[in-house]
Order: sequence, then C-alpha cells, then structure tokens
Amino acid sequence: MTAPVSLVPAATIFILTYAILGIQGIPKIHIDRPSGALLGAVAMVAFGVLTLQQAYQAIDLDTLLFLLGMMILIAYLELSGFFEVLERWIIGQARSTRALLGLVVVSSGVLSALFMNDTICLLYAPVILRVTKRLNLNPVPYLLGLATASNIGSAATIIGNPQNALIGIRSGMPFLKFTERLLPISAAGLLIDFAIIAYVYRREIHGAPLKIPPPRQAVVLQRWLLRVSLTAGGVMFVLLCMNYHAPAVAMSMASLVILAASRKPRRALQQVDWTLLFLFAGLFVVMRGVEVAGLTAVIFERTQFLLTDPTRAGSAGICAAVAILSNLVSNVPAVMLYVPLIEAQAAREHLWLLLAAASTLAGNLTVIGSVANLIVLEAGKDEARISFLEYFKIGAPVTLLTLIVSVLFLA
Repeated sequence: MTAPVSLVPAATIFILTYAILGIQGIPKIHIDRPSGALLGAVAMVAFGVLTLQQAYQAIDLDTLLFLLGMMILIAYLELSGFFEVLERWIIGQARSTRALLGLVVVSSGVLSALFMNDTICLLYAPVILRVTKRLNLNPVPYLLGLATASNIGSAATIIGNPQNALIGIRSGMPFLKFTERLLPISAAGLLIDFAIIAYVYRREIHGAPLKIPPPRQAVVLQRWLLRVSLTAGGVMFVLLCMNYHAPAVAMSMASLVILAASRKPRRALQQVDWTLLFLFAGLFVVMRGVEVAGLTAVIFERTQFLLTDPTRAGSAGICAAVAILSNLVSNVPAVMLYVPLIEAQAAREHLWLLLAAASTLAGNLTVIGSVANLIVLEAGKDEARISFLEYFKIGAPVTLLTLIVSVLFLA
C-alpha cells in the first residue's frame, strides 16, 4: 500500500521543525524556537499538507488563553515583590547544591500533582532563574529538574495534567483509586529523576555548603497588589481542582487582578512572554499536519493488538507506542486516539492507568514532549540555552526508567 501523498512532506517538515526546536545555537543560523514553529506551520500549508482553514482550526485557543491568563497573574506577582520573597526563602532552605536540586525536584513534583504541571512551571521557572543567578550557579540542572519532575509528579493525580483529566472523565475511575495506583510510580520517578540529574551534573551538584551572599536591599512589597494577586491565584487553584474550565478560570482571575490592581496593566502585559504563545500556535499547526497526513495512524494501527495482550510485554508495547505518539502529536491527542479502543476492552482499568502513566512520563523524552518542557526552556532562553542533546541526556534515561517502573507496577 502506497503512503499518502502528504505523508513525505509532513514527515520532512516535522523533522526539520523538530531540529530547529531542539538544536539551538547552530553557527550562522539565527532561527529561534518561535520562528521555527512559524516556518513549520507555514510549510504545512504551503506544501498542501493542510488547508488554511485546517491550520486555523488546529490552533488550540484554550491552551493559549490558559497560558496568557497565567502569565498575566505571574506578572502581577512579580511586580508585587512576591518572587523576591520566595527567592530568599529557597536560598535559606537550601544549604548545598544537592539540597537545592532535591528541593526543586520534590516541590515541583508534589505541586504538579496538586495543580497542573504547566502552571507550576510558569510560576517556578523565574524563581529558579533568580535563585541560581543570586548564588552564581549554572541554572541548567535545576531547570531540567523542574521540567522533568513536574511531568513525573503530574502523573499521580487526575488533576495533574490535561490528559489525566481526560482519562479520569472517560474512565470514571475514582480520584483516590487513580492516585493510589499511580502515586508510587511518581514517587519512584522523582527519586530516579534526582539521581540521574545529580549524577550527570555531579561536578556541579554536590554536598558542599553553598556560599550564600548577604541580602541586597530590603524587599519592597506592594502589599495590596500582593494580596490581590495571591487571592486570585488561590481562587484559581481551587477552581481548577474542582474541574472548572481552565482557560476561563485563568482569564477570569487575570481580569480581576487587572481591575483590582492599583497600577496600569501596561507593565504587566509587557512581561507576558508573547513569543511563547506564538511558539505554541505554530506547533499546533505542525502537529495537526503530522496527524492529518496519517503518520500517527500508521503507528496507531500497528499497535492496536497490544491492548488485548495482558502480559508485561504487551504493557511495555503499549507504553512504547503511546510514548512515540505523545512525542509526535503531544500527549493529549495521543490519549484521544487510544480512548475509544480502551473503552471497547472488557478488562480496562490497567489500560487506563498505563495510558495515563505512559502519555505523561513520555513528556520527558524530548524538549517538545510536553508543554511544561517548552515553558521552562523558553523561560530560561536568555540565561541558559538548553539544546536538544543537553535535554535528551537527562530526558531519555528518566523516561526509559520511569516507563519500566510503570510496566512493572501496573502490568
């Protein structure tokens, strides 16, 4: 059977876009990630993989509005002085680089299980950059710890990430039962994550005491702005935990802060990372092109038989297939492809859990494996350029080992 006409150009465009996103700093090539995503999106239309209307429809406005609302809220927290207070608290708790990495990994994982991992990365990335700059440390291992731990921790609960929420709704599995089965995997995964990062960066991550610089000037808090921002953030987290529509919640809280704040919104809007939103808009189009061209269907059709294989080999095959699909079209579309097939199976509880674990943990494989990774990498692009290989040497072993743990525990 011959491949669809659009399969070859779609695969070529995807690989080239993937290369631009992952390999930064190539001599004489000054295309950054947002520009690479735009070029890939334009190419999908120019080469006939997608129509212009399909490209418009591919852009997930829910995701973009959620990120925009969060960025506005974070900008007001920054203006209030909140992050400077948090920076000083973290420095006070971490007595060594190893302790600092442990604090980042554990706190990122735990918070991502309670709140969506993308939210934690948006909040935490600027804090880590401030702390490492103040302590004169290389921010790369800590940013990698944030990205990978947030993915691992989010696997533990239905509210940890969007694909788990989808699985929770379609499976009807109780919140506590879901968490009971996946929490041990997340806990083991965080230990694996810490051990691998500490080993790979062992020259920088050690137990020697940190040289903590004396405080600069006193923190100037804008108390009204801080109270308004924290209250809005607290209400937002509660509403997200109650499964209210995430984009509507984020934009509503951002709007309330703009109305209640005592300063003009221009400064806050100037701190929004508009290029990150631009990056995701382009990526949505590229990923839809890969899906429409039939590249994902080829993998999907050849792995359906694994759903009826109750052995560990079958479970390992499901994890591998979901991991590959999750890195081709992102984890939520990958989950949506498998949901109808799992619903048709008689014994499906372990399949739901495998799907949740594999689609989430696979996000650590590459830089574009999850939204959380791109948020962290883009946040640190000016101070810590993390290449595809720099990420992969952590992400690949973390993904492989955590997927093995999943298969052993759930099969």
